[in-house]
Amino acid sequence: MKRKKILGFLSLALLSLVACDKDFNTVGADLIGDGNYDFDKYQVQNLVAYTRATGPVQTNNMSVNALGVFEDPVFGITEADFVTQLELSSTDPDLGVDIEIQAIDSVYLYVPYFSTLEDTDDDGNNTYSLDSIHGNLTDTFDLKIYESGYLLRSYDANNPSEAQKYYSDDKSLIENNLVSTPLNNSTDVSQNSQFKFLSNEFVIYETDGNGQYVDSDGNVTTDLSNRVVQDRLEPGMWIDLDKNYFLTKVLQASSSDLFNNNNFKEYFRGLYFQATPNSGEAGALAKLNFSSGYIVIQYHSRDDASSELEKRSLQLNLAGNKVNFLENTYTSEYQNVLSATNSNDEKLYIKGGNGSVAFIDLFGTDDIDGNGVADELDDIRDNGWMVNDAILTFTIDNTNLGEEPKRIYLYDVNNNTVLLDYTYDSTTYSDVKYNKYIFGGLLELDDNDVSTVYKFRLLYYINNLLANEDVEEIKNTRLGLVVTESINNIANYSLKNTFDLPVAIPSGSADFTVETVPLSNVMNPLGTVLYGNHPNVSEEKRLKLEIYYTKPN
Repeated sequence: MKRKKILGFLSLALLSLVACDKDFNTVGADLIGDGNYDFDKYQVQNLVAYTRATGPVQTNNMSVNALGVFEDPVFGITEADFVTQLELSSTDPDLGVDIEIQAIDSVYLYVPYFSTLEDTDDDGNNTYSLDSIHGNLTDTFDLKIYESGYLLRSYDANNPSEAQKYYSDDKSLIENNLVSTPLNNSTDVSQNSQFKFLSNEFVIYETDGNGQYVDSDGNVTTDLSNRVVQDRLEPGMWIDLDKNYFLTKVLQASSSDLFNNNNFKEYFRGLYFQATPNSGEAGALAKLNFSSGYIVIQYHSRDDASSELEKRSLQLNLAGNKVNFLENTYTSEYQNVLSATNSNDEKLYIKGGNGSVAFIDLFGTDDIDGNGVADELDDIRDNGWMVNDAILTFTIDNTNLGEEPKRIYLYDVNNNTVLLDYTYDSTTYSDVKYNKYIFGGLLELDDNDVSTVYKFRLLYYINNLLANEDVEEIKNTRLGLVVTESINNIANYSLKNTFDLPVAIPSGSADFTVETVPLSNVMNPLGTVLYGNHPNVSEEKRLKLEIYYTKPN
């Protein structure tokens, strides 16, 4: 029977909605609910789902990188380190003569956090809340910043036509090539051995050349209320660095080393941020856009031998190649999961970084007639239903729940691409992480703020399976499930070690090799535990795909 592609009117109506301000912890309850629209409902019987470890993942040149220490009761401890190249904000700089760094000068590093402005008082002072920080904000970890002696390449040395890939377990390349003692050697331990993420803004006041505050007329003032605000910086990592080191390394470098940024990155190969736990503290981990960070080197010099010393500054940007390193100490529970190779799990463990992915075969693997299509899908196709909605629901295991990811992501494994429902969902929100909210994957909470479910709408995907005559597309019913940092980022990153999945359909075909995972998963250190479709799971918690349809007349 020749089938026509039928698109449910309900989905078209929903996709025409304009995003509104709402609490997205419960968005699924409003938009992806029970599908209770007076249609008949069919629950798919042969769902198969299982967990696989990713192993080390590619982590170079991501837009968001993790730094810090995070402990999860289910998954264990993650230590996130980071290395970045530096670039001169102005190449071949004229630094003057008789260069020196005086007591009033400083060398500081600033990297802004993701934050939201909450309030501004009458004096212009701002209050912020921090975003994208996991763990306990009152906990500390030991942060050390070194100069790296390892050159991060842009292209593969063995194949210069291909971009270089670095992986989450490559930090020995850096740690075996450190060329300095810690540069964040301030006596203020909150900048090194007792580092923690703070939400205060930074206020910079105008000063004269001698480091004294001035008033609005430019006169030196000791009355702090008369100081003039030069700049206000959002909360971020503000760290004083070793002044003498940067005097020697940068300000006294040869002109050829400062002539352009290619020379400079060969000469000063980067900074390495190393985070280690402090005893008795779980720590905290932040996701940062290091590309917005910079180093300011304050110094004094003369235009020529006869002129006065003047205060100047040179800025280095945290630009160029970057790599995130992730080291995990897994719990025994999670380690046992990663070591297993089950084909249908009671629970699905998905974790970002070098963690794990869940794979779902939507209609099982039975193919008695050998046509290359799952038998259950064949039966549904023969019914000639008009499908009005299709909801895939994952129920969360709250037994030892830690910090839950706000969103998970479902994708086409065979083609490493998005699903049709993702493509056709044009909904947007003021926080872009909640775009495509009809497609779903958003965390839902109950009335007690306990995490309950994640849901996805698969109407277009299911309709395509029912209407398509291309067997190669119809048998493509294996989906991947990961945590996500951004629903808008659909790029894929490589696995260091590929792995095979058991063939689904048709039987006798070669195993499918997984070579990549979504980049958005690599960028998020969190994880969640979801119930699978194993018979041991109670019916109300079991993974389910529900298809809402009307029968033809």
